[in-house]
Amino acid sequence: KLNSTDKRRLKYSGLSYMSKMQYEDAAKLFKMYLNSLKSSDEDWLWVIEEIKKCGFAKDFMFAPQNGYIENVGTKINTEMDEFSPIQSPTQQGRFYFSSNRDGSEGGKRNKKGLVDEILGKRASDMYYVDLNDGNWSSVLPLELFLSTPKEEIIQDFSPDGSILYFIKSQDSKGAVLYADTFSIERDPSKLPTPSAFPFDASKGDQDLTVFNDSLILFASSHLPGYGGYDLFYSKKNDDAWENPVNLGPTVNSKYNEISPYLVKSGSMIFFSSDRIESLGGFDFFKAIHVSGDTWKVQNLGAPINSPKNETDFELLSDGMSAIFTSDRIESLGGKDVFIAYFRDQIIDQLSYIDMPVFCQPLDSLASESVIEDSAVTYSARDFVSKPLYYRENEDIINPGNISNLDALAEILTIYPKIGVLLVSHGIPEGRTESDLYFSIKRAEKVAEYFKSKGINAKRIMLQGCGSDFPLAMNEINGIKSSLADKNNRRIDVYIFNNEPFNLRVINDMPIVAEHVRDTLWDQFYDDNKGLTFRVKMTKVNQMLKNEIISKYQDIIIEKNGDDDQYTYTCGNFKNYNDAIIRRNELLREKIFDSDIWAYYKGMKVESDQYEMLSGMYPEFKKYLNSK
Repeated sequence: KLNSTDKRRLKYSGLSYMSKMQYEDAAKLFKMYLNSLKSSDEDWLWVIEEIKKCGFAKDFMFAPQNGYIENVGTKINTEMDEFSPIQSPTQQGRFYFSSNRDGSEGGKRNKKGLVDEILGKRASDMYYVDLNDGNWSSVLPLELFLSTPKEEIIQDFSPDGSILYFIKSQDSKGAVLYADTFSIERDPSKLPTPSAFPFDASKGDQDLTVFNDSLILFASSHLPGYGGYDLFYSKKNDDAWENPVNLGPTVNSKYNEISPYLVKSGSMIFFSSDRIESLGGFDFFKAIHVSGDTWKVQNLGAPINSPKNETDFELLSDGMSAIFTSDRIESLGGKDVFIAYFRDQIIDQLSYIDMPVFCQPLDSLASESVIEDSAVTYSARDFVSKPLYYRENEDIINPGNISNLDALAEILTIYPKIGVLLVSHGIPEGRTESDLYFSIKRAEKVAEYFKSKGINAKRIMLQGCGSDFPLAMNEINGIKSSLADKNNRRIDVYIFNNEPFNLRVINDMPIVAEHVRDTLWDQFYDDNKGLTFRVKMTKVNQMLKNEIISKYQDIIIEKNGDDDQYTYTCGNFKNYNDAIIRRNELLREKIFDSDIWAYYKGMKVESDQYEMLSGMYPEFKKYLNSK
């Protein structure tokens, strides 16, 4: 308890502001606290470091975001610590982690290992959990041989999943790295044995990463380095492990570097550091190998990083998401497990190398044949079409989309024969008819922007899908998903043409991890690659208010850029007979204007496409014969 004159109030108030990312206010309090100290005081150097961090963070916090994060929820996290999460290398959707939660073996114990329910603390045990169809299973402990009254902290698996590596200790000095032949049918006589790695847990070595059976990485503070904890690697040569090698001064610093994770290609390392260039505490950094011991290092930024501590980074096998530990203020208590979803897939996770270049001797690299980059000439110009994103209550013509819109307008100007299809999506926010109508109105704003750039309205097609075709699940375990909020609020942009032209369009579609992905958009997207049939319901001048709107989850509002009316269609069928069934349903609902229209690649079929499509699709012949 601090009295009113205790200057440490300034310190803790500064930390409080810092945890809320109010860096300028935090810096002011830290400076006031510094003025009350002497250069010999214990906090003198510490508070100077915090002031420097605030100076860096106040600007860096506004850097472009490269992903989103979510707490994995109460099925896994508790008010105690959950940390060191690892994806199973062999079982899809299974994750392992350590926790000192209630129920850990041995109960509360003191530093001597004796039971003490009052002052004692629970040791960490190892647990696992499964993710099935977006839902977490119950958390279960590992078997008794692995979870004991001592502290067990999971480190990693061998790539084939047959060996589990973990640290067991009563205290830090008695820590030992164990290797266990992980199996269900265990021979009781074969208990976990100490690992042969050049990794000394008793001296504080931590955060083991097993890249393969010939390469490991870890953090150490007792080996020669640049200060604090540094990152090291060790190779196995002729059945013997070589002495650990420091990753060098561009990765390591006078501060602490821990939690290394090497991607499968061997060209990129993620790690945690409490260096000055952070948002506070330990931040995640990405290091891309350049040459020798030179790396290009970059802070991952907010929201993946926070003013608190982010550690235990593990990139998942799809390269689209990562699991990690953080004690940020959004935690349920202590350390929690979080998932990060990256906007851009880390494709280096999809390739594999036995021995990364940074581990290979320079002479062996020099002896390798060098393949010159051959010039590749395309007859077509390449253009990457990206979705237009928006936030709640945010105009679609926002700073984040302007450059994309201008690039699209330029392409439409250069190639006057092509057109653009705007397919607008959203999240459930109100009544279905409102969500649909607002989605087409949002697309209209984009159309107006193109018109202001001189693009003919006849070249612009608009479709409003409301929230009927979500890319990401809107809810996970009954909780609204922030990932859906970020990814489902968007307009997809497709370039179309009716005759050949020398432009190659690459659609940069959103990437969402499989376990939080909704199949409705996937089905919609895949079907629209070919021929489909939609049932035209009616054409109106304003929002259609009819109970039929809420009956179906596949209604689309369509509009030509030069038209003032909105066409409501229902369904998106690959089979013509399914469209007939839907039309008959609508007739029974007294929608007498209903008619079946054919679509190719998401666009209404024109008469000059009849001959081509008749030769490609028997279903289209059925459609023509019925007409």
